[in-house]
Amino acid sequence: MGFKRKHSRLDVGRVGRLQRGSLSAPCKVLDVSESGVRLESRLFVRSGDVLQLGIDLEHGRSLTCELEVIHVRKPKLGAKIIAISPADRERLTHILDEQVQSNFSRG
Repeated sequence: MGFKRKHSRLDVGRVGRLQRGSLSAPCKVLDVSESGVRLESRLFVRSGDVLQLGIDLEHGRSLTCELEVIHVRKPKLGAKIIAISPADRERLTHILDEQVQSNFSRG
């Protein structure tokens, strides 16, 4: 089996909220990359489902994106980011940059 991931993932451990239509549930964002996320949630999902993800950030900011579920292993799921605004893309890049700098400064 080949290595499929294009971007490295970083552990973030942030709280978020998943939404599919009128259904909504809290989630924990376990790790994130520029192209996808790994989550833990009780929301029932299947591969191929499209979800909205909202993540609360520090200083009252938030990040929202649209995801497509790629795989499910209850209660965890992996999803690729299929839509994100330019402002939220910038916030995501900033989060990833901060995490990389934090990891290097600890080691």
